Amino acid sequence: MIKKFTKRQLLDQYGFTVEEVLVIMEYQKKLPILVENDTIDGFCVNARDLWIQLNKPQGQFTNWTKRKLINKKTKSGLFLFVKNKDYSTITQKCEIANTGGFKEHNEYYLTIDCAKSLSMMENTDNGALCRQYFILMEKAVKKNMKWEFIRYPLREGYKKLQEALDNYMLRTVQRNADKWDYILEAEAINIIATGFKAQDIRNFVGCKDNITRDSLTAIYNEYLMKLQEWDILCLGRNMNRYERYARLKEYFDIFFPNSVLIKNDIDIQKIRENKQKLIQKAKSTY
Repeated sequence: MIKKFTKRQLLDQYGFTVEEVLVIMEYQKKLPILVENDTIDGFCVNARDLWIQLNKPQGQFTNWTKRKLINKKTKSGLFLFVKNKDYSTITQKCEIANTGGFKEHNEYYLTIDCAKSLSMMENTDNGALCRQYFILMEKAVKKNMKWEFIRYPLREGYKKLQEALDNYMLRTVQRNADKWDYILEAEAINIIATGFKAQDIRNFVGCKDNITRDSLTAIYNEYLMKLQEWDILCLGRNMNRYERYARLKEYFDIFFPNSVLIKNDIDIQKIRENKQKLIQKAKSTY
């Protein structure tokens, strides 16, 4: 369950603009929202938190919920918001100060669409900003779904690639693959997918640690995942390094002819040169 998004996720993985990130980073502190990785549906917005952020319209929370949520009707006389469809109610007990007694009060939890509607009904700058936040959060959840859908298989696929490389080394040179064998294979895949090694990629995307692929968008993780799958097949056929890399480049060019650049202002010729150097270097070792 996601409690909040990080700046790294929003900028690097999901491709939000700096301005959009600022809105999300500010408002997710004020309007905490719990969402599942695989859904945005459900009652995930606390109405009291929203009311506070809207500068407490109607003066009292109960007055506001009665007028804008519970009793609000359309021009045709139908209720605008329906209980258990647009919002849910939870009755809670709270202690009455200095009496030892308790009183009950209602808390309301809203769907995203309901929260957006209530925000716009205030017709204020705060209301517009709240609505923008909820719209961005919906996008963030969907982007998170897509990214995780690719990233998890990519991690698992890399383990399978390591195993395939280990078996290939045992068959061909009678030794296990070591750390440098894994690094060489991963770097080759990075270069074929992006035109650059991991360190260059980290510099391009501003990655502060060594987990390069956690800073890439879903589309690049998809490129890497497919290359790993193809590489496992090549290893299974006992292709040497030159044969594998040449075949991977060929497959990549066929299946992703319009691949996205890791950075818009990169010289395409430089990418081509780096890929060719990779293959030529592999060829010279055999």
